[in-house]
Formats: sequence, structure tokens, C-alpha cells
Amino acid sequence: MTTAAAQPGFHAYACLPSGVHGISREKATKLMRESTGTAPVESEAKPVIWIDLSNPGEAEAAYLREELGFHPLAVEDCIRGRQRPKLDRYHGYFFLVAYSAGINEERKRMALNEFHLFLGANYIVTVHDHRVDEVKNIVARWRTDPRIFRDVGSLAHALLDSIVDDYFPVLEHYSESAELLEASVFDMSARGNMQKILGLRHELVLLRRVVAPMRDVVSSLVRRDLPFLRPELLPYFQDVHDHCVRVTEEIDALREILAALLDAQLSNASNRLNQTLRIMTAWSIILMSMTLVAGIYGMNFDFMPELGWRWGYFGALALMAVIGGSLVAFFRRWDWL
Repeated sequence: MTTAAAQPGFHAYACLPSGVHGISREKATKLMRESTGTAPVESEAKPVIWIDLSNPGEAEAAYLREELGFHPLAVEDCIRGRQRPKLDRYHGYFFLVAYSAGINEERKRMALNEFHLFLGANYIVTVHDHRVDEVKNIVARWRTDPRIFRDVGSLAHALLDSIVDDYFPVLEHYSESAELLEASVFDMSARGNMQKILGLRHELVLLRRVVAPMRDVVSSLVRRDLPFLRPELLPYFQDVHDHCVRVTEEIDALREILAALLDAQLSNASNRLNQTLRIMTAWSIILMSMTLVAGIYGMNFDFMPELGWRWGYFGALALMAVIGGSLVAFFRRWDWL
């Protein structure tokens, strides 16, 4: 998952009686080892811990496996990436995979960032490749007022809610793009609409592959009896689930609109082709009829009518003009020209 330009990063925080403070790696590891993952989250002896790992490599994988004691399969998913959003249960903790989404302003395309969470009774460990603004924002809010996030459940809800809410600006971007395509699909001067429609449909498919499983993940959080999830938090997770359902429905609606636009674009292209063929056919008939006169009088026979006529040349031109004009009037009457 890491690249040569990306350096691994480690940040840890603990909610202590004096507030939320950054702690060292050694202290974070010590607090994690002291945690059994089964004690109630209200226990004052066990502060809520948040460890954030960015751009993990083999050293970070070994840290997660050996020092924090997470299952090798979950750690492998963190390092290799490209996982489907899911919720796995291990002894004493849960492993969750999610994706944050945003629009790359430079490329004007969607950017998906894979995001992994280890959720225990009083700790949360986040692992991700690229910078995830949701983590930074939630940590800033937590450090400002520790009372708004009393436990791991409230922190997990804040993270998931922020991630899902960021899907809506992406949908709005795609909705505006679909409106622009709808306005230009019948514009004869517009070019490249087909590629734009297919590209937009492809990105919506990618987004739906993320959002649809995410809906199931949040639904599992609501249904399962999780030790870190207080009953009063269930309505909030249900609200996140409702947002996932809404995003999925809007994606499906946009895909239907794009399918209709694609059909309209194909029909428009077919109509333009038919119109072009009709025009070419009409002019071919006109020119062929005029050429017939020139071909007849261009034959090299000795005995032909009008060969010795003084005004024969002008008469042939006049005949061709009459034939051509008559055919032009005929085709215009039938809207072929």
C-alpha cells in the first residue's frame, strides 16, 4: 500500500482526566496491552485510546500483529488494501473496512480512500493510506471537547457519519454533470458526450460498489450486540444507515438518467447519420441526373441529333440546370435537403 514518496505516520491520543492529549507510541502500546477489550467503557481506569496509522508498511504491520495483538488476516487486509467494505468480528474487537470519497479538483474525478478501523471496548485504531480529513476533523473536535465523544461507540459513529455525509457532495457533483450532459445531448455542435456519459456511469458504478456494502456494514452495527455500542447510540447509527440507503437510491436514479441519456445520444447519432445519408443520396441523384445529359452528349458518334446545332452547348447546360433544379425542389419538398 505504501509508496516511495509516502512516509508512514503514527499518531496516538488518550482521553485522560485532564483532557484528550497526544501520547507516545510506547505509552499507547502499554495502554493497549493493559486493555482486555471486555471491560465496560465507563471504567475510569481505562481511558479511551485512539491510534492512527497512515501509509503503513511492513514495520507497521508487525506492530499491529505483535505489539497490539491484532489478527494476521485483518492486518494483511490493512496492508494489501482493495477490500470490500465489511465488518469482521474477532476475539475482543471488531475490524471494519470503509471508504471515504471526494472529488479530485485537479482531475475532476472521484477519489476513493480505503479506511480500516479496529474497534475495541475502549480503543480505536485507524489505518489508512492517504490522508483522511474525517480523522483529522474528529480528533480536533475530540481534543476541543472530550465530553462530546464519551466512548469508542460515539467516536465510531462520528467517523462513519462524517464519511457517509461526504458522499453527498460527490453525488451533487455527478448530478450537476448529468444535468450538463442532458442539456448538451441534443446539441449538434457538442462532441464527446458519449465518452462523458460512459465515464460518469463508470464512476457511479465504483461509488455504488462502496456505498452498498457500507449500508450493510452499518446495518450490522445496529443489529449486533457490540460491547462498545451503548443503546442510546443506536438511533444515531440508524441515521447513518438511512443516509447510506439514500445515497444508494440517488446513485441508482442517476444511473437510470445516464442510461436514458445514452439511449438519447445513440438515437440522436443515428438520426444525424440518417439525415446525412439522405442529403448525400439526394445530391448523388441530382448530380447523376445532370451527368447523364453530359454523358450522352459527350459520346463520340458521327451521327447524333443536335451535334450541328448552333445553340446545342447552351441547350445542354440549360437542360441540366432544369433537371437539377427540379430534383432540388422535389427533395426539399420531402425534407431531404
